[in-house]
Amino acid sequence: MHELRPFVRQYFFDDNDFVNRVAIDWILSSANGKTGYFSFDTFDSSGKLHNGEYAMIHSSNPLNADETEPKFPFVWEKRKFPFQMKSYIYRSAMSLWAIGFEATSAMAAGCADAGAPFNTWEGGFAVQHLPRVKFSKDRKFFKYIELGALWKFFYTLAPWKRLQQRLLDFSLSRKIKDGTEDLYMFSEESQVFYTIDREADVSVFPKPWELTDEFGHIIFQIGSGLYWLRKHTEDDTIEFNWDRFQKIASFCSAFEIKLAQWAKQSGWILKAIKNTATVATIRWVEPWNDIISPNRFPFYEKGKEKDFFEFMQKISEKSWGKPVWCKIVISDASNIEPIAEQIVATPEIAPDFITIDGGDWGSGAAPIYLSVLFGKRIYAALETADKILKKHKVRKNIKIFAAAKLYTPYMSAKALALWADAIGNARSIMISAGCIRAAKCSGEHWACPVGIATMKKANRRWFRQAWDKKVEQVFNFINAHNKWLIQVAAISGLKWPQGFEKKHVVDSDNN
Repeated sequence: MHELRPFVRQYFFDDNDFVNRVAIDWILSSANGKTGYFSFDTFDSSGKLHNGEYAMIHSSNPLNADETEPKFPFVWEKRKFPFQMKSYIYRSAMSLWAIGFEATSAMAAGCADAGAPFNTWEGGFAVQHLPRVKFSKDRKFFKYIELGALWKFFYTLAPWKRLQQRLLDFSLSRKIKDGTEDLYMFSEESQVFYTIDREADVSVFPKPWELTDEFGHIIFQIGSGLYWLRKHTEDDTIEFNWDRFQKIASFCSAFEIKLAQWAKQSGWILKAIKNTATVATIRWVEPWNDIISPNRFPFYEKGKEKDFFEFMQKISEKSWGKPVWCKIVISDASNIEPIAEQIVATPEIAPDFITIDGGDWGSGAAPIYLSVLFGKRIYAALETADKILKKHKVRKNIKIFAAAKLYTPYMSAKALALWADAIGNARSIMISAGCIRAAKCSGEHWACPVGIATMKKANRRWFRQAWDKKVEQVFNFINAHNKWLIQVAAISGLKWPQGFEKKHVVDSDNN
């Protein structure tokens, strides 16, 4: 019964341990295209939402929807190729290996449709990050395998989607003998299996001016393991593979260097059961072994921030002038003060943004005794960052992304009021796609029962059958979050959410 509890708590219990149940219900309602309204007698059975933690100050003259003028964040003016977000929230970092191939592609498609950026996390890059990019034989950055006339015949006659999927899987497995079938996606229109040709010349990959809406806005995260990007040397020194980087960078709009993630201060963990032949190929590691990333970024050393800034500048230059920034965790001022001081010293090579990862209990695989111990929660971390950046008079030069479990518009509104510029969300987007919070993400003992955070093909097939619906749910949730965030701003008398300030948050100082 203890083992079964995580599977049934979604359906039978008011589980308010990590977030109030009403927030989960709002996400599910919005994802399924409903209003998100609640009857008063079913609202907040725990009473936790009425303790003032999320309360905002309203205006005596609130605005109507037609009086708002929402302006979405712009990333970032000083670079040659900035990009305009079409959403206040984006999918924050979740690796392809942590999330299954079908779930990754569904989230990427939903984000691309909604104009929301999509962060890859450190697990590398694959064709599943490009689900809206149409296959064409003229696009030489793709390679492909023909389905074959006989298999096309069987596929066309198959009466059920699940049977069609089995036929496709069987057909591809007969052509791919090394277990890397997941490198490929299937094009219904062209009837081929296709993937990114990683050995193609960099000249055939898309240029920044060729990145249309179908590519979405991909934020490629570079973590401490430098997966796919580490040059293998005879003496095992750490070198960056710039040739490989340029190929992947061609698909991306921006880059995030992960210096720290609050839940994984001991290193980022990939259990052997998830390190399949495909994942190992994408990450350029040996398959079926536990992989623990280094617990610090190889090109950052405290006290040598200038060297790190120069590395980030080179990332931008090698990607034709795209935005680049770093991700940090804040426990106190010492975590951000050296970065602020270096921004003052070398503003011309300073990062465009800083992502702040909040200590808000979110990870699929991390030691629990570390996950609950380090890092300020997001609201406190935002205030610390804003205070230090203002102290050094560089706040206007740097924007802040808040990456935490800000499930709902009222949570995001408070983060914006505490000086965030955009909101990164992973857990709520997972829930909109069907996550039931079974807490089996690592795959060590059980596989994710809904086929999201797993490499187990049987479970992933369940998700793949409903792929179109899952894309729609992610799209609906992002749009609803943006819509109601704008509504919260309007009730506060603001034309757009960027107008939020600390004075709009109810606390003991507001009388």
